[in-house]
Amino acid sequence: MQVISGIKSLKNPVTGSVVTIGNFDGVHRGHQQLVETVVREARFFGVPSVVYTFHPHPVKVLHPERPTFRLFDLKDQEEQLEKAGMEMLVIENFTADFSQISAHEFLQKYLVANLHPKTLVVGHDFSFGANRGGNISFLEKFCADNGIRLIVIPPFQDHNGVVSSTRIRQALRDGNVDLANDLLGRSYYVRGHVEQGFQRGRTIGVPTANIHPDVEFIPRQGVYCTLTKVGNHFHPSITNIGVNPTFSDGSSARPIKIESHLFDFDAQLYGVEVEVHLLHFIRDEQKFAGIDELKQQIQKDIQEARRYFDEHAQNS
Repeated sequence: MQVISGIKSLKNPVTGSVVTIGNFDGVHRGHQQLVETVVREARFFGVPSVVYTFHPHPVKVLHPERPTFRLFDLKDQEEQLEKAGMEMLVIENFTADFSQISAHEFLQKYLVANLHPKTLVVGHDFSFGANRGGNISFLEKFCADNGIRLIVIPPFQDHNGVVSSTRIRQALRDGNVDLANDLLGRSYYVRGHVEQGFQRGRTIGVPTANIHPDVEFIPRQGVYCTLTKVGNHFHPSITNIGVNPTFSDGSSARPIKIESHLFDFDAQLYGVEVEVHLLHFIRDEQKFAGIDELKQQIQKDIQEARRYFDEHAQNS
């Protein structure tokens, strides 16, 4: 998949394409439905399939007071879109100046002039341009005037409503990993390089890989059944996401840590990039009276996690 940093850096305009526009945070099941339509249309016309997206998220620029956290890093977005069959990804730098471009100018000077779309595929609630002036009605007229086929994808819903990144974030904040993974159509994970920690886990017989994640969003703090991906292999594990309150010095500003204990694994991982896939929430993080009490609870957590993996191995 070709990745373009801003449409103006495209050396040669493409003579035809099928394009979708959006943020695609998480590339969840709703996004997947839209992307599948783009890929199918592009194959029918024999032209490239294109995703046009923006970074940073427009809300971060237009409403910096609103906390906006991506579910995954940009690298994940590229990986998922390429896996789905997309051939080109345009990542436009979203700035205050860019936000003032009218819907008509964006379509004419950015999209049509460079990508010559035969088909434009958008979600049902899509809007764009200065003051969100480009809505579905605007698109219908523009596309009709310019000979572009417009496909509006209806909302993808489960029995509780529309699948969205907002719902997925809330499910993860609630510790409802099953729901989050169902809405995503894949397991939620955090990715980062293993860093050297205080090695407390090793001293109590439970060595952990300390991961510094590449995203701002943090799910509910606590202990999870996880699969930790090292290279191309997944290892059953338990993971604590939190601030280690048992070892806290009482300071208020404590960084969130992600620590994974891989079962039956004793290789050195410092500096290695790993992915920690969340499967099941076990319990909230808690402060223990001492190390012995903590060790007892960790062993209980490990037993529960092993039961979880055994049960799911039997059902698979």
